[in-house]
Amino acid sequence: MNIIKRKADVEVLLKDFEQLAEFDQVGQKHYMVYEDTERNGLCTLMKYKNSSFSIHCKGASYCDEEERFLKSAELIHYLWKRRKAVNAVLRDSMKERIEA
Repeated sequence: MNIIKRKADVEVLLKDFEQLAEFDQVGQKHYMVYEDTERNGLCTLMKYKNSSFSIHCKGASYCDEEERFLKSAELIHYLWKRRKAVNAVLRDSMKERIEA
């Protein structure tokens, strides 16, 4: 997976999400954690078996009450705005694969 340079790259990320995300056996979902630069915390992007995506964020001074499920267009817009933080995770993932 390449870093996000265009909105089309976000679509590729979502399509190939299972290949780069961790898997939660208990919750039966794939997930990726990235920095919430707007509120100084962490966000988790999750994909369920039914292909729905949700986001949940928390930090020292806040915690979302519940997961937010987003439609495809909303999710692409959301991740595009936060591509710097998502790209940091993608870069780390690429480094780990090269070193392995």
